Amino acid sequence: MSESLKFLLVLVSLTALVLLADAIRKRYQVEPKKTRMFVHIGVSLVIFFAPQIFTAKLYPALLAGIFIVVNYASVRLGLFKGMNVDRKNLGTVYYPVSFLILVLLLWDNYPYIVSTAMLVMGLADPAAAIVGTSLRNTHGVRAFGEKKTLEGAAAMLVIASLAALAGLMFYKFSAGALPAIPYASIFNICVAIGAMVAAIELVSPKATDNLTVPLSAAFLLLIAATDSTLFQSFMLGEFLAFIVAFASSRFGLLTTDGSVATFILGGFIFGLGGWQWAIPVLLFFLIGSGASRLFATAKSEYNLLYEKSHTRDAGQVFANGGVALLTMVLSTLLPDHHWYLAYIGSLTAATADTLATEIGVFSRGNPFSISLWRKVEKGMSGAVSYLGTTTGLVSAAMLASLALPFSGGYTLFPIRFVVAGALSGAIGSLADSIVGGTFQSQYRCPRCSKITERTRHCGEHETNLVSGYSWINNDVVNFVGSVVGALSFPLLFH
Repeated sequence: MSESLKFLLVLVSLTALVLLADAIRKRYQVEPKKTRMFVHIGVSLVIFFAPQIFTAKLYPALLAGIFIVVNYASVRLGLFKGMNVDRKNLGTVYYPVSFLILVLLLWDNYPYIVSTAMLVMGLADPAAAIVGTSLRNTHGVRAFGEKKTLEGAAAMLVIASLAALAGLMFYKFSAGALPAIPYASIFNICVAIGAMVAAIELVSPKATDNLTVPLSAAFLLLIAATDSTLFQSFMLGEFLAFIVAFASSRFGLLTTDGSVATFILGGFIFGLGGWQWAIPVLLFFLIGSGASRLFATAKSEYNLLYEKSHTRDAGQVFANGGVALLTMVLSTLLPDHHWYLAYIGSLTAATADTLATEIGVFSRGNPFSISLWRKVEKGMSGAVSYLGTTTGLVSAAMLASLALPFSGGYTLFPIRFVVAGALSGAIGSLADSIVGGTFQSQYRCPRCSKITERTRHCGEHETNLVSGYSWINNDVVNFVGSVVGALSFPLLFH
């Protein structure tokens, strides 16, 4: 049978699956979430056997493209409600997008990684949803405005591990995948992947887990298939990241979702980067958290002006460390020494901004707003002071100095490294202030008339937006500052 005919049969089968789910929903009054799980599982099983059906990537890519378009149109038009829960949920679009990305990148050499990664999401996500909604006494985790459960995450871990194991074992026998890796190691690999994707699913908002889970599972499977030694380091890094995240949560440095985000960030950076990458991010975390805790009482009068408290959540963790994580992943996929420089730059910027914010409020005079070009009250976004700016510059230089002994060949250029770190931190912090003062959402409390970053103030009174954009909060601004720092350091060092 030609591949073109196989393509038509698969296309018809997947279409029939969607229509069947919609018919079941209408006929038996089944909840759309349940029929969606049915579609999710069915599609993932078809995709799992795709390497047995198609040789070239043309037809899998074409399938993905068709369903991206059809699913998006059906979501917006409110069609196929047995698959689409609501018009804001784009999970059914993200899933084929993930498939398309993986097909284009990996199908020629690692088609079994594509199919296994999609199976992990297709089976584990419904399991997490079933367990999370079925149990009465659950432990909720709220991240980015959405609530999930630790019990659902545990189910995700178990089923994701089993799905990865099933995929690797099936293709180890049928296609000779992972020939040099013993069976016991494959089990450990699958558990490590299951733990990471469960954490990623827990903090992925608005159905983006259909993107983040398959892509991260495929990334880890690729490392396991091509560099077993590196994956062993990843498993150790994952364990160390768990210890750091758990201890930080116990000491009140992180919220529950912040601990999950730290586990994700630390697992990748500790495990794939080694000490050269691990030490700088640990230093940033210790310096920033230490300053927040040390001065928490002294600056408590300004807490209601800031959007978030000193106990960091997932948004703050990713805002300050997300660029660092991205450079780490890119360095693994596309080795180049500039990624490490960008990594250091993002962390010096995050350090400078954090310390400038923590210490700047102790200035004798009011700070200066760059965007308004006048002095404003302490605690306002985008305001700078001599004390805060100097502290940020010094703290960025300090981070670069402490990271230098672990930075390999860059120890040959200590002055340049430290100066570049200080300046990239200052530039990133300055960018943070400009963006924060110009575009960050600012609200006025109707009761006390104070300007604040919070949407509620003075006993949960709803505040009114007076400037900026509602979707640009402090996390977005911090992320921009980290990006600017990451871009600045490689330019300054050379």
